Amino acid sequence: MSAQDLRPLFTAADAAETRAALALRPVEVAPGLALDADTAGLLRDGLGRYDMEIRWMAQLDDAGVLRLWRSWTGIQVYEARVTGDVVTDLRVEDHPERYRGPIEDEPELFERVLITCVRHLRYFRAGHTPYGPSASAGPEPAPWP
Repeated sequence: MSAQDLRPLFTAADAAETRAALALRPVEVAPGLALDADTAGLLRDGLGRYDMEIRWMAQLDDAGVLRLWRSWTGIQVYEARVTGDVVTDLRVEDHPERYRGPIEDEPELFERVLITCVRHLRYFRAGHTPYGPSASAGPEPAPWP
């Protein structure tokens, strides 16, 4: 029996509740993450709202733009370009009423958020939720990256 895919995909309803960043600021240091084909596919399907345990939504669009939003507010915090398997051109919300993450802590904060999103997607795909495995869950997925 294969594991039930429990991923909360990024849907049109999720997209309708997002709010674009107001003041994206470029990050001078490039992220150090590369996306394999499986990870890029997971991000294309996206991570939508699930519950308060899943704090981020993520989606890689057809133009190669990766966006990450806070799940409970819908506010966009990150945007980056994905070319092939390389994440480049990271920009972070710099509007003080929207996000207060210190720019000097980037791209490390972005990398941690992206790793968390991918981890959630891999676990959900294997039939695991934040509360434990489903009845049809497969083995826990390998860590990424």
